[in-house]
Amino acid sequence: MTFLTPLLSVFAGVLLPVLLMVALGAVVQRYHPLDNRTLSRIQVYGFVPAFLLVRVYESALSWGDMGKIALAVLLSQFVLAVPLYAAMKARRVPPETLSAILLASVVFNAGNFGIPVVEQAFGAKGGAVQALVVMVANLSLWGVGYAVMAAVTGKGGSAVLGYFRLPMVYCLVAALLLRGLHVTLPPFLLYALHTVADGVVPLSLFNLGSQLATRTSTRAVRWKIITPVLIAKLVLLPAVTAVVVVLLGLWPMPGAVIILAASAPSAVNTLLLAQEQNGDIELAADCVFATTMVCAVTVTVTLVLLRAFGGTSLPAP
Repeated sequence: MTFLTPLLSVFAGVLLPVLLMVALGAVVQRYHPLDNRTLSRIQVYGFVPAFLLVRVYESALSWGDMGKIALAVLLSQFVLAVPLYAAMKARRVPPETLSAILLASVVFNAGNFGIPVVEQAFGAKGGAVQALVVMVANLSLWGVGYAVMAAVTGKGGSAVLGYFRLPMVYCLVAALLLRGLHVTLPPFLLYALHTVADGVVPLSLFNLGSQLATRTSTRAVRWKIITPVLIAKLVLLPAVTAVVVVLLGLWPMPGAVIILAASAPSAVNTLLLAQEQNGDIELAADCVFATTMVCAVTVTVTLVLLRAFGGTSLPAP
């Protein structure tokens, strides 16, 4: 009962509101089908860039902390990716399946799920850290995606060019420049940016639910393959990240935020990349679906452990 009480408290205070918004998106998609591509474009080209710009521009993080946050994300992914890749190559896993498993297991889901959960758990100061995690996670996602596509289909260049057409990169650069030069933005512009940035949480979760609801196939999930992904993404990646943030001197903050970001389920972008590279699309969809369902338990446990070991307390309800 001692451990169950904080579990229920964290689940009700942090995960339940998030999951309810995901469920709302799924219900609307089920009965009134939406254009997921349009939802994603609104999120990627409008709301997330505004979120990145505002959170980084107003962040109190030092330049050194920013560099360490980026290093922690990259190191965590690399430390898990190398043995996972070696194990799959030794088992002669087909390239299209290998790519789906690798992306689903080691890349942070920093957007659709990560932003809402971190903001709910740690407030705006967590959002500033998460903004950097979003950028590094996207860079690494498309970096790994490029390597995979170059090896499997020879079409990796389009992914890299596509990434640099996204406004997120330039919003982050603009935020860093404005912050470094101590430029004060006019109130009317800050108000507009804040209004859009504040909408990223509900939109991201609604979009995630809508994406999950599109998995209408009645075929059985390939649990023999999915189970190792669940363990790698929801257990091993947060554990590896915890070791990395401690070694880099980032505990308890912003280390707790980075660990929580690592515990999120597989990113929907995994499915989008699989579609683009003609990979194992069904497996990618199953990874996103299964990890999102199971993470209600694993993310709750992660949050409880973060608090128990000295991570910054959750804000009062």
